[in-house]
Amino acid sequence: MRRPSIAFFCLLLVVLTLAGTSQFAWSQEVTAAIVGTVADPSGAPIKGAKVTATDTARGTPYVGETNDSGAYNITRLPVGTYDLKVAAPGFQTAVHAAFTLVLNQTARVDVQMKVGQVSETVEVTGSAPVLQTERAEVSTVIDAQTNDRLPLATRNYVQLTLLAPGAVSPNPNGFNNGDNTASGARPYINGNREQANNFVLDGMDNNQVSDNLLGFTPTPDAIQEFNLITNNASAEFGNFQGGIVSATIKSGTNGFHGDIWEYFRNDKLNSNSWENRFNESQRNLLRWNMFGGTVGGPIVKNKLFFFFDYQGQRFDHPSSTKQLGLFTAAERTGNFGDICTSGFTGGLCNDTVTVNNTPFRTHQLYDPLNSNAPFANNMITEPIDPVAQALFSSSLYPTPTGTGLQNNFSYTQAQAFNTNQYDIKIDFNATGNDHIFGRYSHAKQHNPTINSFALLG
Repeated sequence: MRRPSIAFFCLLLVVLTLAGTSQFAWSQEVTAAIVGTVADPSGAPIKGAKVTATDTARGTPYVGETNDSGAYNITRLPVGTYDLKVAAPGFQTAVHAAFTLVLNQTARVDVQMKVGQVSETVEVTGSAPVLQTERAEVSTVIDAQTNDRLPLATRNYVQLTLLAPGAVSPNPNGFNNGDNTASGARPYINGNREQANNFVLDGMDNNQVSDNLLGFTPTPDAIQEFNLITNNASAEFGNFQGGIVSATIKSGTNGFHGDIWEYFRNDKLNSNSWENRFNESQRNLLRWNMFGGTVGGPIVKNKLFFFFDYQGQRFDHPSSTKQLGLFTAAERTGNFGDICTSGFTGGLCNDTVTVNNTPFRTHQLYDPLNSNAPFANNMITEPIDPVAQALFSSSLYPTPTGTGLQNNFSYTQAQAFNTNQYDIKIDFNATGNDHIFGRYSHAKQHNPTINSFALLG
């Protein structure tokens, strides 16, 4: 086996330097596999046939060999498109047309050889392996193109879970609050609570220790494939009752590729809310920009690849005036007589509601300590609770800035939720069967910073 190139170790050293005090972890397998049998024209198994699966985007070969039963098994293949070639002494070399492997798929490709010279090549006219016949799990796979084209309002890939059977949410709006990790919504799968899911990113655990929230939310443009397993997951997975939300980051290829984007939302494009129209208030100010880009390509063709993505969010609500209602000076002493004389017309204080066959006037105060007898003129004669007295006398409780009983206080509100995150992924192959993957991730939201590094063999 050839030694890994010096370029790889130099690049790995740079990544480790950037990682600093990052945590190291070994991950579970989240790749794909190809299995099948090789037989002669009579159907007898061929032993020792060389089976080579070549990644068409990276030129990387993965080699297997058939056993006494003519069976082969090529595991731990990164998702992507593959050519399959089978060669055996005394038989023509068989080439299967390119087909795509998806996340966690075990594709079966059976090949029947023809007698002839190895130098002769025959193309196998078999259909692409689209059925999952080797595993019992029930899953939904969404590829990169579909992922990019779906209208994800806040670039939250967890919204994709709601496209799978058995996944629901009592709070769909929670996926669009701009905070996809600390307070973003998660799906309820097959009747299980949202804390019962397991989030996996490139085979690494992607769960926060608090409430099983997401640890990191990659930008959709950086996701190669998304896979939600809802039933019968294999033994390599665990820590779930609801579903396994697995995603894999794109990798570099022999050609450079990438994209840039910006998603723009502004109050000038929004309609006013019902509450603001009712209070004759202006639209809430909003400046929401999500922008970034991806780039990937070769460092050493067929050997060493990189992929980088960045996403920034500037989710700002500029200063705007809000209104609310506060107790007036008279009301703080127990005098609520103005309810029927100030700001209310049309006999509002004469409206009644019946509770347990007893009519009550809707704006009349009643004494719970005196058989619910009405307070005359809405003036409380009982001693006011000490807690209320302490509240009203506190300097932290503001006084009205306007007249009237409703919306008599104005205040200024502003909000900013700005984040930056990026991923660096490195793929290296020393030989056809050695796939080493290193990944450095850095996510920053406000002050907290998360760093992680994984080296997978």
